Amino acid sequence: MGFKQPQQAIGKYLEWDKKQDVITGVISDFNQRSLHEPIKPLLITSMSGDQRTFNIALQPQNAEGTVWKNAMNKIEKSFKEIYPEDDLEIKFLDETIAKYYTAEQHISSLLKWATGLAIFISCLGLLGLVMYTTNQRTKEIGIRKVIGASISQIILLLSKDFIKLVIIAFIIAVPIVWFAANKWLENFAYKTNISVWVFVIGGAIMLLMAMLILLLRTYKAAAANPVESLRSE
Repeated sequence: MGFKQPQQAIGKYLEWDKKQDVITGVISDFNQRSLHEPIKPLLITSMSGDQRTFNIALQPQNAEGTVWKNAMNKIEKSFKEIYPEDDLEIKFLDETIAKYYTAEQHISSLLKWATGLAIFISCLGLLGLVMYTTNQRTKEIGIRKVIGASISQIILLLSKDFIKLVIIAFIIAVPIVWFAANKWLENFAYKTNISVWVFVIGGAIMLLMAMLILLLRTYKAAAANPVESLRSE
């Protein structure tokens, strides 16, 4: 509106809709709708014309949960006395705001289930691969134990190849996830930056889960009596 400072607007007159009102204050910007949309100009004024929406502040809810119910019953009764042929629609502000992000909430629920299923299948696949490899190398493990290899050395020997695969999978996944997340954030007028710690923590959890699965099977193979695997040689 041409003012360099908000204080300069106070006391000035504003003409709008064939009316002229004095500016009594300027407030900070705030989101009127969802974060998908940028903040738009807003004029807050008292009007004596027809009202389509009334904003009513309710008293805090009591332990019995009857305050809001009684208040809405009184509002509806008064409305029907004045406008008997019109319908009254009551909405809570927090519910209205929640509807702005209905799609995001559905996507979040879907991703949680999909992620859980993907982790479960991946863990089963890794466990199966470890079991197959240890069974194939049973005699090798027995020979190494006979010539003095410790359990920790055998576990490290069996695990390092799998850890390499997990790290390669993580390196492949990071750019894909970063690209997909950035494309999703482009739907918002106001968005946050993707922190590198998201990937660091995710990679650490991924590696920890892989190590737990590897230890469950490799320890059993490393601790087995070498006589059982070498008795036929």
